Amino acid sequence: MDFVGGYTTFTGAYRVRGVPVDDVAAAAYKDALTKPGPWGIYMYMQGETIPKYANHVRLHETKRDQWGIPLLVTSVGYDDNDEKMIRDWRTQAKEMLEVAGCHGVETRDNGQAPGLDIHEMGGCRMGRDPKTSLLNEWNQLHACRNLFVTDGACMTSTGNQSPSILYMSLTARAANHAVEEMRRQNL
Repeated sequence: MDFVGGYTTFTGAYRVRGVPVDDVAAAAYKDALTKPGPWGIYMYMQGETIPKYANHVRLHETKRDQWGIPLLVTSVGYDDNDEKMIRDWRTQAKEMLEVAGCHGVETRDNGQAPGLDIHEMGGCRMGRDPKTSLLNEWNQLHACRNLFVTDGACMTSTGNQSPSILYMSLTARAANHAVEEMRRQNL
């Protein structure tokens, strides 16, 4: 591949709208839907967006909310790697559908903005160096030892599967560490 990371594909089928229902009894309608007819199939992808320095979260320099707290600025976009992944998927998806016997296959990129469909990560990076990360190995803020962040913000990237169980594991691990640190009176 000419890109880094990976993607997954989802597919489904549907009956094209416009199947007549006027004056058709329920049984006849059901029977009509089992016959060959105007069906469609679709595929979509979810791809990994690799870590990029340009993608970041920061506090706005001048704008504040009603309590005087700086507004959060999220800056995220796609790059050439993402575009290569999308092109590869479009080629592969079309080929799979044609091998499966589909006709008139069209592909397109809907240009959906990052963050609308999958689990983006990285707003509060985990690492050992406070100069390059906000969290330590326990998901504990370097600058505020009694604050733990246990969602996907600590990870700079993920595969395309749902990371919910990983979040639960990170939370259990961080909570256990917090309890131990409280016992030692370090928090």
